[in-house]
Amino acid sequence: MVFRRLKKEEGNEKKKVKHPKLIVEEKEDKYGYMGLTSSKKKGHHANIPLVKNPQKGAKGKSYIRKELREDKKENFGKILENYNLSKQDKKAIIEFIEKRKKKK
Repeated sequence: MVFRRLKKEEGNEKKKVKHPKLIVEEKEDKYGYMGLTSSKKKGHHANIPLVKNPQKGAKGKSYIRKELREDKKENFGKILENYNLSKQDKKAIIEFIEKRKKKK
């Protein structure tokens, strides 16, 4: 699991952002990813809280969105070296993905 920045801008007109994405799946020409955020919720859906902020040196609380998306590999930048998940967080995300796959 690595972080890459999605080249597309997200958000509304006032706040355009390019949050890092956690790559959780790799297909021939696409990546499956989950978004990193500082928000506790997306709409009325709770995000997955992370034990440790994956950005090196950052102190704020971080979350991973409970949403698996896909996009073409060419829409992602290089691997972000200063972002790493803790072992506890990796385990929680893997469990979430496995539960999600069982439902489908």
